[in-house]
Amino acid sequence: MFIFRAVWAVISAITILITVNTSPVASDTADAQLLSSETFVLNEALVMGQGISNDGEYYYTSGSIAAIYLTSLAKYDMETLECVKKNIVAIPFEYMQMGYNHIGGISYYNSKIYASVEGEPDDKYIASIMTFDAETLKFDGGYYPLPYEDYDDGVPWCAVDPDSGLLYASKWTDAKKIYVYDTANGMSLVKTLEISGFDKLDRIQGGEIYNGVLYLSFDCEEGNVKKVLNVNIETGETSLAFLRDVGGDNDIEAEGITVKTVDGQPVFCVLDYNKAIGVFLRSYKLI
Repeated sequence: MFIFRAVWAVISAITILITVNTSPVASDTADAQLLSSETFVLNEALVMGQGISNDGEYYYTSGSIAAIYLTSLAKYDMETLECVKKNIVAIPFEYMQMGYNHIGGISYYNSKIYASVEGEPDDKYIASIMTFDAETLKFDGGYYPLPYEDYDDGVPWCAVDPDSGLLYASKWTDAKKIYVYDTANGMSLVKTLEISGFDKLDRIQGGEIYNGVLYLSFDCEEGNVKKVLNVNIETGETSLAFLRDVGGDNDIEAEGITVKTVDGQPVFCVLDYNKAIGVFLRSYKLI
């Protein structure tokens, strides 16, 4: 076992070195300073290619590859970036049988991981919010199906407001509404926010609420530029928070987002996924 781990560590180190030297180089923009860019490859990349959230001590990540039934959750120490726990098949078999095969964006709240979970059985999307114990990363029985008429192409992200316990989510493309649910009352629908400021939301891959503002990771297909949006959680007014230069030309898919506080200021942590190379965890502060 020791020899296997040592060999695997060498393989991982070599792969990271190759990845760092061949992957697109991210850089600062006029809006945001790139503070760090961490690289994850091989088995680590598989469990963090979708969503990210944090509790101040740990990052929680999700990864999905539908073709091999990989629906994973993982937990990383925020200081060392050491993976302390993984659940490679997080979606229980009975829900896989229903057609669920993808975990997207996630949100930590009250010792639980709230996950946007979807599938496409019989050419028709199904969508739900599922909850997992943050300590064990195991499904804790929380299953809340979402109506097809509101999520006709799945649910790519969700975000829980830590102050109110309300969960926010939308569909994948041409989303003109954000739906708000009460986590303390069986995920009952509380209200619907009409998007304004932007015509619609498209390709939103992750969200997090920080100090009463909803931040969304927007995988816009505009070359090497990705966007982070901010949304007023009372009115739905949406605007640009900052731009990110991820390098390359449409090689990178922007994924989940989380926010942490460093020296009293927000630091925005975004996952960028290049399926041929690996996953990058990039941290920014606003300029």
